[in-house]
Amino acid sequence: QDAVALIAVADLVTTAVGPQILEKIAGTIAQGLVKRHNDGNTRPLNIIACENMVRGTSQLKQHVLKLLPEGHQEWVV
Repeated sequence: QDAVALIAVADLVTTAVGPQILEKIAGTIAQGLVKRHNDGNTRPLNIIACENMVRGTSQLKQHVLKLLPEGHQEWVV
């Protein structure tokens, strides 16, 4: 829950967990984004997947979007 709370207030989130783990951390990021929205935090948030892969950030984004509740996807994008 610490990570969720930090995502809710952060300006930048980076990952370096390995390509196969991105899907596993997407849930925590999605929870943080929901908390951020519910808390009324409208500041921009940059999320960067620093992985040894092509389009790591784009893949992480798709994993996160799949896990967001209805109505939150538009807010995130």
